[in-house]
Amino acid sequence: MLTRRSFLIKNSLVLAAAAQLPLWSKLQAATPKHTFKLKYAPNLGLLRNIEDPIDRLDEYAAFGFKAFEFNGLMGWDYSRAEKLKARMDKLGIEMGVFVANPGGWDKAGMVDPEQRPAFLEEIKKAVTYHKIVGNNCCTVITGPAMEKPPRGLQRANVVESLRRAAEIVENTDLTLVVEPLNNLVNHPGYFLARSDEAYEIMKAVQSAQIKILFDIYHQQITEGNLIENIRAFYDETGYFQLADVPGRHEPGTGEINYRNVFKAIYELGYKGILGLELSPSIRQDPEGSLKVFESIVECDKF
Repeated sequence: MLTRRSFLIKNSLVLAAAAQLPLWSKLQAATPKHTFKLKYAPNLGLLRNIEDPIDRLDEYAAFGFKAFEFNGLMGWDYSRAEKLKARMDKLGIEMGVFVANPGGWDKAGMVDPEQRPAFLEEIKKAVTYHKIVGNNCCTVITGPAMEKPPRGLQRANVVESLRRAAEIVENTDLTLVVEPLNNLVNHPGYFLARSDEAYEIMKAVQSAQIKILFDIYHQQITEGNLIENIRAFYDETGYFQLADVPGRHEPGTGEINYRNVFKAIYELGYKGILGLELSPSIRQDPEGSLKVFESIVECDKF
């Protein structure tokens, strides 16, 4: 016999079960998990309506993403990183980049030899985090250019710093990916802006564990000619990141034809990760982040 008490208990159980469903399952129950041609990785700053960033992985996986990235991992303690790894293993999701030398903006860059010891110490610390989360790539940043000495000598300093860093990661599964950043909009004064110069540095370093992080957003601002440059420098590219221009929002909000760019990357045989280093054009979550996810679905239709 269904009493009022049993009715309330039954419905409270149903509501509790629904609350455990992934967000995407609740909002789009009829939509199957997406299968993507490339391995896109939302950054852990999406879905900010979910308080614990680790819990956001459940929603990424429910949508069909097989990877994520998190620049700020080295700001977490080791125990928190271990909890992140446990959730990754549970969901079968892998991690893309974190920034290996977050101090590179002012005290641990590669341009100034006096900063090299601090840079190398951060690389050693990054290896510890890498061994916890089991990712394959970490971002390294050159830091700002100096007024003196000449640029060629500063470039030589970057090469030497990377050779020394390559020795640190030599017996690991970690590749350090060097990121050119635009110095026209976001990073005035930053040393390495162009993909061709990054390629020249890779050829000088000559390490299979030192590669380019080709950020499509930054390179569109700096130089354009995206598909040709991606093809030209592909043999020294270890990772991609993306956002549209202008605004650094999701594909479809700006001038880049991401469907064609993704097609070109796919045709090169790329099996690595493409990080969504962007912010949603709609500020409110979950709506803004779901719009980001849906933009990737559309651009993956090539």
